[in-house]
Amino acid sequence: MIEALRALFTDPGLPSLHPLVVHFPIAFVAVAPFLDLACRVFRDRVWLDRAASAMYLTGTLGAGAAYLSGGRAAKALASVSPTAESVLADHEAQAVLTLIVLAAVTLLRVTVSWLARDDRRIKIGIFRLLAIPAAVAALAMLALTADLGGNLVYRHGVGVEISQSSER
Repeated sequence: MIEALRALFTDPGLPSLHPLVVHFPIAFVAVAPFLDLACRVFRDRVWLDRAASAMYLTGTLGAGAAYLSGGRAAKALASVSPTAESVLADHEAQAVLTLIVLAAVTLLRVTVSWLARDDRRIKIGIFRLLAIPAAVAALAMLALTADLGGNLVYRHGVGVEISQSSER
């Protein structure tokens, strides 16, 4: 088992972890604002607040893992066209900005959740309302980052191996 995990992270013959990792932050960050809205409607449900905070935190950690695995995947590329290289640079730059914004939103959301356990005004106050549009903005940035990554694969064929079959 340990050898299989080690090979997953170090064997250049295995596919990149990046395509496996990128979907988690998208899912978690997409659900988190809905949980925040539910917190506004069902103010007495503490578990919703904790679930929203967990979604933000898990989504941000997943985005960090996606960024790190993307850097590793980019280094493993043999050669790409100049156009694809430009899109790759844009994808990486957008990923850094998205990660920073997600970290800020997560910090805001976890702080609000932490303070709300003692102060009722924060539970129903403006701070919780600020988290929702901030999360939607972070989600939009994440969608743009994902779109650039999708363009790399589906339009430019980056990271795609085409096997030549002897039978046609």
